[in-house]
Amino acid sequence: METEQVDLQSIKNILEAAILTSEEPVGLGELAKLFGNEVGHDLLRRVLEDLRSDWSGRGVGLVSVAGGWRFQTRTDLQKYLDRMSAEKPPKYSRAVLETLAIIAYRQPVTR
Repeated sequence: METEQVDLQSIKNILEAAILTSEEPVGLGELAKLFGNEVGHDLLRRVLEDLRSDWSGRGVGLVSVAGGWRFQTRTDLQKYLDRMSAEKPPKYSRAVLETLAIIAYRQPVTR
């Protein structure tokens, strides 16, 4: 029983590392490739749910999205994280705004 527990913990660690280091959501099929034929999809889902519960209540959580699994920050913390990025919305010149209006509303070009 203890060896099975160690195996589950190592599977959990491998999955956690793979998802954390991936730039995009990782699908269940991709995660299964990490283990070859040794780990089934049902076990992977169970371990992923365990990981999700392990990360609940933290600033980052494991979520299932359409593309697979990924870690993302909680939405209520976004206002604090926005303070770190100094990006301001771009200011458009009058000429750019006129061009966008022409394109958007399919107006005739006057200039």
